[in-house]
Amino acid sequence: MLIVSQCISCILADLESAVRLLFDDEALRWRILEEAMLFLAEEAGRRREPSYYITEVHRILKRVSGLKTPFAEQRRRANEVGLRVAESLTPPLEGLPRFRFLVQWAIAGNHLDFRTVGAGYDLSIDAIEEMLWARVRDGLHVDETEKILKGVKKSRKILYVLDNVGEIAFDKLLIREMQRYAQVVAAVRGGPITSDAVMEDALQVGLDELVPIIVAGPDTLGISLEEMSEDMQKAIATADLIVTKGQANFYVMEEFAPKIGQKIACLFSTKCDPISAKFGLKGKVNIAALLTK
Repeated sequence: MLIVSQCISCILADLESAVRLLFDDEALRWRILEEAMLFLAEEAGRRREPSYYITEVHRILKRVSGLKTPFAEQRRRANEVGLRVAESLTPPLEGLPRFRFLVQWAIAGNHLDFRTVGAGYDLSIDAIEEMLWARVRDGLHVDETEKILKGVKKSRKILYVLDNVGEIAFDKLLIREMQRYAQVVAAVRGGPITSDAVMEDALQVGLDELVPIIVAGPDTLGISLEEMSEDMQKAIATADLIVTKGQANFYVMEEFAPKIGQKIACLFSTKCDPISAKFGLKGKVNIAALLTK
């Protein structure tokens, strides 16, 4: 998906929320916001995916403030909470019910994105577990898990593109299930950007004990085809199935799926109507869809 006019207010609201939570210095907040607005004024007319613009304004935040890892403590705690909840789950024993259960929890974990309207910042175990169960009970508004499972079973190699901290604890459960049928490689971001998972987060949840982990590229929100690492290029080229998590990864995959060629499954909870509308829906909905059939 390429940027639409509604994206601008969301990009600025996301950045303003971040600077307000990170910095008490009002002058610093304004320096970051002013530079970001200048960037958007010059660049927003270019037809790029929204994740490109969000990446750039958060890079401005890091450069102007000198803060290398925003929300470092919240990131660590999100992983701890995700692990504790994930380890308490008891999936069905076999087949499609088991796979769908794990997909639903991997998507529910998308709400551990503390920078949006998901978990928030206190990360209370009881509150988080209740919220996640509510998301699971909400069901899948687009449910192509049966087709995705068939794709998994037919694959020799699967590339699993991770999204947020905390969420990756639930991805670990789904990846373990996929490993029953195929070799899986997981991809993380090469540097901290908002709440996207990096190698340190993958190690914290023990994902390295399960699968090889590659770095998709630098500190981009979701993957970037332009800043992609060689490892990521090779993983895409050799994968029979690509599974991506989160809306930012959907932006890129939906736009460039014809060029990529492989089967692509997108698992995420939508954050806005322009994305939900692509599936004929409104509001925030849970999606498990194949982009290429």
